[in-house]
Amino acid sequence: MITYYYQDEAGRIEQGEEHPGNGWIHVEAPQEAEIDALLSRVELPRNFVRAALDRREVARTDMADGSRLVIVRVPYDFGDGDNVPFRTVPLALIATADYFVTISHEPVDFVGDLNISYRDDDLPAHRAARMIPAILGVVGQWYLLYLEEIERRLEDVEKRLLDSIENSEMLELLRIEKSLVYLKTGLDWNNNMLGHLQEIKPFDWDEADEQLLHSVLIEYRQGFHMAQTMLEVLESTTDAYASLISNNLNVVMKFLAAVTIILTVPMIVASIYGMNVPLPGETNPNSLAVLLLGSAVLTLWVSWWFYQRGWLTFRWRRKR
Repeated sequence: MITYYYQDEAGRIEQGEEHPGNGWIHVEAPQEAEIDALLSRVELPRNFVRAALDRREVARTDMADGSRLVIVRVPYDFGDGDNVPFRTVPLALIATADYFVTISHEPVDFVGDLNISYRDDDLPAHRAARMIPAILGVVGQWYLLYLEEIERRLEDVEKRLLDSIENSEMLELLRIEKSLVYLKTGLDWNNNMLGHLQEIKPFDWDEADEQLLHSVLIEYRQGFHMAQTMLEVLESTTDAYASLISNNLNVVMKFLAAVTIILTVPMIVASIYGMNVPLPGETNPNSLAVLLLGSAVLTLWVSWWFYQRGWLTFRWRRKR
């Protein structure tokens, strides 16, 4: 899908018809026919487009035939049904002599965040030298939001692990750990790419552009260290969580074993007096009541004895 964006009279970026010299072209998951149409309209290397659509492409910069390429890894939510819900996808920012082009394999909507995060006069849609740092800044904000969401999910799993005897929470921790690895790697790549941009300065950046780029670099480093810290904490406590699940299971088994023994007491009494042999008190008309009362007293005594030794304790699973 090919979408055209331009800057309206109020300075906001809006979707509309093609505006040569005052806008940019955004391409999402293009078909082969759309790629050919794009290349016929914009003079840019085909390998730039192929690199943008390669899911494994790393964050990097390149230049060929007068076009400059910047690829940034963008965090993306693949949904709870995916094995790794949070991963990164490549987003290509291409500046040519006449156009500014962005290409991604997945739908990434950064226009709304651009309008919110920057003043209207800070977003000249036709000027790639300003748009590229602005988009990189929005991507940095997304990383921090995704890391906050992962931290919230991690806290939720930790609460559920207090009562868990199943593998579902541990599997969710594994998914969170994989997501953190992907986000940390993406931030590391972006950090190196941004440092390279500052060194080679491929665009005509003014002082405001360089200050914006420096702020974006700080944001990436903040996200990287945040992801690294969360990953280290998660890795160091996973074994403790596994032991906690095993301990919870032992508590359940201990409780069930104690209940089984307690129920065995009246069964023994009933089994003895169920024998087809002469037994004490069998001619007494009150023998049934005496047996029931004796069984109840003996069962309560065994239950109390187990409880005093902590063999009958059990913490019920909390409602959510």
